Amino acid sequence: MSDQNIPSYSELKKDMVPHFPDAEKVDLKSVLNKELVIHEFKEMPSTISEGKEYVVILAEDNGKKIFFNAGEVVLKQLKEVKSHLPIRAKITIEKGKRYYSLI
Repeated sequence: MSDQNIPSYSELKKDMVPHFPDAEKVDLKSVLNKELVIHEFKEMPSTISEGKEYVVILAEDNGKKIFFNAGEVVLKQLKEVKSHLPIRAKITIEKGKRYYSLI
């Protein structure tokens, strides 16, 4: 097998992680405390902590489609309102807490 026929790690990883082709990937911290419209989310198993999950969220920020990752607390909250999507929400981190949540 020639080197040209061997897939790269980044090609394989791209196919394993959900992405939304029409949206820009952003860092969670860049959307903190902003009102977003959350359209969709996908649950993913953590590659860092066995048995844990994270969520990939498709949202709109002032009409711009974006997606970003969040942890289990946000995932749990989104599961509770899944049948009502899309929703408006802000992602925050409360003072003294170590996790993000929706308000």
